[in-house]
Amino acid sequence: MTAKFNFISRVEPAREIDLDKQIRDYLAIKKSERRSPRTIEAYAQCLSQFVKWATEREFNVFTPDIMREYISYLTYEKEKWDDHPTNPTGQKGLSTRTVNNNIRNLRVFFNHLVSERIMPSSPMDNISYQTQDKETFEIFSDDDVLKLLGAPNKRVYTGLRDYVMILVLCDTGCRVGELTNLKISDIDLKLRQISIRAEISKTRTARTLPISIITAKEIEQLINFMNVDSNDYLWLTQFGARYFADTFSKMLKKYAKKAGITGVRVSPHTFRHYFAIKFLRQHGEPIALMRILGHTSITMTEKYVRYANRDLSEYHEVASPVTSLLDKGNQKKRGNLKFR
Repeated sequence: MTAKFNFISRVEPAREIDLDKQIRDYLAIKKSERRSPRTIEAYAQCLSQFVKWATEREFNVFTPDIMREYISYLTYEKEKWDDHPTNPTGQKGLSTRTVNNNIRNLRVFFNHLVSERIMPSSPMDNISYQTQDKETFEIFSDDDVLKLLGAPNKRVYTGLRDYVMILVLCDTGCRVGELTNLKISDIDLKLRQISIRAEISKTRTARTLPISIITAKEIEQLINFMNVDSNDYLWLTQFGARYFADTFSKMLKKYAKKAGITGVRVSPHTFRHYFAIKFLRQHGEPIALMRILGHTSITMTEKYVRYANRDLSEYHEVASPVTSLLDKGNQKKRGNLKFR
């Protein structure tokens, strides 16, 4: 059934729009612009979700009031992950960041219709983004990570694979889509580095990630466990098929339940936050962190810097020039100060 809606303008008669066709055309244009598959998928999911909502409520018009009602639905009523069979939570209302992503995607789509002269104006013109706390994110404690590392059964291939994947996330902060797209040829055990190819990077820019000796040895052990060549994916199922991000995310939640971890969202992206904060607390440079994470500007990295700087008083206690000059009797005590 074709979804057809009306756009009501204050200065023009109602105009019927075949929304299904417009969405198909829009996604085709984005594909021709060489947008990443992930970006196109995000557009498609956002728009299909909106059409489903409008159709179920038998709305057949586009107005600013309808769009605000939809945003209210996303904010307070929509069940998290209800369109994802492996991750239903039962929780109502999406995060501010997710709602803003929907607002942005809808705004871009309707602006496209205006530029194509399919609509005279966009119903999203006067819709504002929700206020978002720039420092709102969760991170694991060291104890959480140790528990997660201890959850997989490393005596079997699948457990060893998941253990090594957690190690790589902790050691590099890479995105889960980048992680699960790695191939054997992307791993250089001699130089201890992982290459993120441009085609699998969110920003479409290649970068190199250093890894620790421990992580390199575990990757080597995993590869030796497998019967693969350089063009194969690094992470495989027990049947030799590719191991996808959604399945890995589901397994992480099982490990979290097994380990008794509560109070923090257990997801691949939480490891990205953990890596970033841990890197800075261990005196890593923000510019180096920006390059490792694949951020396009230092502004994106600053949220981690602000979060890590909550420990400035502890760092100052250790590094204070006045203390080192005039309070030498407490040097031993300061040397024993432990950071989280």
